[in-house]
Order: sequence, then C-alpha cells, then structure tokens
Amino acid sequence: MIEINNLSFSFAETEIFSHLNFNVNQGEILSIIGPNGCGKSTLLRLLRGSLKAQKGEVLWEKTPVEQISARIMAQKVAVVPQSTTIHFPYKVQDLVAMGRYPHRKNLLSFQNKSDQHAIEQALVMADILPLAERPVTQLSGGELQRVLLARALAQNSSVLFLDEATSHLDIDHRLELTELLVRLNRDQHTTIVQISHDLDLAAAISDRILLLTEHGNIAQIGTPSTVMTAANLQRVFRVDVKVTNNPFTGNPQIVPLINTAAFKLNDLKVHLICGGGSGKTLLRRLHPTQAQITAGPLNQGDSDESVASILNITVAQEVPFSPFSKQTLAATEKLIEQTEILVITTQWWGIGNLPCLDLAEKAIKQGTPIFLLSQQQEQDYTGGKAWAKIQNLQQQGAISIRNEEHLLEELSRQVNPSSIIGPG
Repeated sequence: MIEINNLSFSFAETEIFSHLNFNVNQGEILSIIGPNGCGKSTLLRLLRGSLKAQKGEVLWEKTPVEQISARIMAQKVAVVPQSTTIHFPYKVQDLVAMGRYPHRKNLLSFQNKSDQHAIEQALVMADILPLAERPVTQLSGGELQRVLLARALAQNSSVLFLDEATSHLDIDHRLELTELLVRLNRDQHTTIVQISHDLDLAAAISDRILLLTEHGNIAQIGTPSTVMTAANLQRVFRVDVKVTNNPFTGNPQIVPLINTAAFKLNDLKVHLICGGGSGKTLLRRLHPTQAQITAGPLNQGDSDESVASILNITVAQEVPFSPFSKQTLAATEKLIEQTEILVITTQWWGIGNLPCLDLAEKAIKQGTPIFLLSQQQEQDYTGGKAWAKIQNLQQQGAISIRNEEHLLEELSRQVNPSSIIGPG
C-alpha cells in the first residue's frame, strides 16, 4: 500500500534517515518503536508528504506522495499528533467536526447527516460525548488527546497515523484506545501506523514492528516475536530486559531488569574515548560516583563534549568539524597515561577517529585495562581497519561490555568487590 524506497532525509546538516526501505501493508497494524530522537515522528510526516525527502520516494498505491494533494491525502489518512496546543476556546464537538473538512466541497458548506453521524460516533468512540459542549481550553491533557483522536476518527479515513497517541492517557483510556484500534483494524480494515513507547501494548496488537536505532536505521522489521527480543532491545535501547510470553495472548512481554545499586568508584581514574553522543549517558552516570573522569579527543560542540564541559570533566578538545590534530591526540595520550581504566564508547568509526584506536593499542600494551562498550562490526566505515584494531584489542585482553549498567558493575569491582551497595 505504502512503499518506502531508498528514503533519505536531513535537517540542515543533521542526517535523520539514509536509504530507508520498507512497506506498509494494507490492513495491517504497524508499530514504530525506537529511542527518542531517532526520527519516528519525522518518518510519519514523510509518509504523508508534509515533509519532502532529499532522496528516495514514498509511494501510495504506486503514486508518489508529492503528487497527492493535501485534500486527497487528508481523505486517505487521519493523524493523531503526539501533542498540540489549542489557544482558541473551540467547543469539543466543533473541533471534532473539523475532521469532516476533507469530505466537504468547501469549508463554508453546512454539515449534512453523514457529517453529523460521523461526528457523534467519533465522540462516543473516544468517550468524550459528555464533553461535547466544553471549550477545549478547559480540558486536561488526556481529555484533549481523546478529542484529537475523535477528530481523526471523524475523518473516516482508511489509514490512521498515531504519534504516541497514548502518551497523555490514563491506564483505562489507554487500554480503551488500544482496543479501539484493534476493532477499527479488524472490522473496518483500517491500516494503522503508530509510534509507541509502550512496548508491551505495541507487541500485543501489532502485525509487525519497525525497530529504529538511535541513528534512524532499521534495526529490524517483522513480527513482534521476531523483533521484540532481549538482544534487539538491549542493542537499541541499551537496557537489559527479559522477554517472556504474555500468558493470555502469547505475544512478547517485556520486563525491564532494574538495578537499584549505588555505585561509588572512590577516585578511580577513568578516561572515555567517545563522541557523537555515545558517551553522554555514561558521563552523566559516572559523574556522581566520585570517579576522576577525563574524556577525548572530542570536537567542540559535540554532544559528548558539551555534557563533559557542563560537568567540569577535563576534555582533550579539537576545534569543531575538524579531524583530530597531532596536538589534540598528544593531549589525549597524556590523559590516558594518567588513567587507570580506559573505556571506549564510540559507536561509529571513520578515518577521522581511527587514531583513537591507535592510542588504545598503546595503552593496553602499557597495561591499562580497556573496556569496549557495544562495538558492532557494521559500524566500521574504514574498510575494516577499525574492526581489525578492535579485534586486536580484544586479543590483548580488552573486555567487551554490553551496556553502561554492566560497565559500572565492572568498574565497581575494580575498586572493591563489595563496593556495589544494594537497596535498603
């Protein structure tokens, strides 16, 4: 029904997607999941043509999306946004009635019986009929979200896009909305594409799941049981989970493994080779542990450099958008020589940051323990040079770590085997 071929999109110099390829099948429920900032909402806008891709194409039944007028697109697809602010005190029923505009000959034409029936039905289905005469400016966030859902339902479109539509809803209305989506899909064959952070609900109702990485790449697309694995979720969200089967539905059920331990590293000297946001979470978590932290090399303005600077962490800095100079690499080498532990969190390797692995090879030969965080061969863009160096580090004793939680446990053991303090 909807074909996405080699889709690429950037905001200014920030690449969001590169060469995305997948389909949305007619009559299916497709859930899009992934970490914040990976481009999920942007993808929905590209699919309906409110954003134009730099490369590639989006086809609706073989027609390029840019050739479909806004009016026709509104007849094809209704959208429930993540959130919105409405300042004018429209009555609830009047805002819901706006969903009928794509079906009118002009905006000034009066409602007909078909419009009135669709509006009343939408008010009932979204459980807001008692609010029909209320100004929308007097509603809670959850109530307003149900009004936006009702407006979308009033469009009677064959496709429904939802951008985290349950984010402001309490548990009973969240479940009601989920059941409503299933009914629309089953009884009216509505094609549903939803963005969701509720992994359990997404797994429970979806025919397929599209899992995006933090960089907007497709980690996997397929059935919930295929996509919702502990390994996939750990790789994308960097958290440990246990995936079981829901005893009632048989669908995957995700249980986060929460560690409530307090980590104290007692002046342990730790240096991070990071960049591009790969180290900012760890920098934040290391900051209160009483470790002595350094980082680099990092370009000024890099998100990791910004976090380190705010936390007063010593960084070997390079000017923005420049390869690392000999001086910056030498400054980094001095910091590494003074450290007790070297941690490499960099996720993407290119010619520009390849010398960082040379510094790591020197450090491990001098006896410095090295931890490698979530390294993936497919993230090597140096023709295999970076991955060969990473394998060499592993052969010399560098330890591969899955996520920040396990790293903090390992660092705590370096200080004191009993340094992890449990709850209570």
